[in-house]
Amino acid sequence: MVSILFLDVEGAFPNAVKERLIHNMKKRRIPRAYVKFVEQLLTGRMTKLQFDDFASELMAVDNGIGQGDPLLMILYIIYNADLLEITDATERKGALGYVDDVAVLAVGEDFDETVTMLKHMMEKEEGGQQWSDDHNSRFEVSKSVVLHATRRRQRDPMNRRRQIPLDRPPLILQGQVVKEVESFKYLGIEIDSELRWQAQAQRGLANATKWVQLFKRLTRPSTGVNAKLMRRLYISVALPKMTYALDTWYTPPDQARGLSKE
Repeated sequence: MVSILFLDVEGAFPNAVKERLIHNMKKRRIPRAYVKFVEQLLTGRMTKLQFDDFASELMAVDNGIGQGDPLLMILYIIYNADLLEITDATERKGALGYVDDVAVLAVGEDFDETVTMLKHMMEKEEGGQQWSDDHNSRFEVSKSVVLHATRRRQRDPMNRRRQIPLDRPPLILQGQVVKEVESFKYLGIEIDSELRWQAQAQRGLANATKWVQLFKRLTRPSTGVNAKLMRRLYISVALPKMTYALDTWYTPPDQARGLSKE
């Protein structure tokens, strides 16, 4: 049994603390020159609000990490790196994260065990909640979700011929019940509770069909793009879009050894 907790960090970039980021960079032995550069980059910043015909006076920005710059994305990965280490590095626990998208998972014999493990990882000393407090990054429990993954089922006590999902105990964090879902889109991949990837396969097929139709329009004989340029565009743009994370969820058809294609 596997239970996955998908965490939602409220105001991730704006709430980041510069001093904590610098501390984390030094902790991970990033060269001093880079640390100094980042410290200067995030010091003495100014901004202003502008909408319609109004523009405010310049205001000092003394907190947060900006968004939109690839470097700042990397800085936030360093900022929340400690959160990915709350699992004790065992085979039955794990954490995945990209910037502010974090998933914590637990593997157990039943869902009572996995839910207990998730709760412990979040509430223990130097766990998820302490990381939240130390990094000024509040978890929005109402937006976080938990997914319980297994293909096992149990007999319906009301109808012995019928199979129903296994019982799933609630995960309670900060006094709130975390919402349970049957599927969740994480980093562009639709993860379902039985890990059959049917929803993701349908999404991938629809995405591939869309891109093929777009390229058909671009290859019209009279007004289309040059074939050489179209090939370059197809390889550099269309293929990555259609095959995104394919090695995660797609299993290609296999042929038994010794059998011919005929």
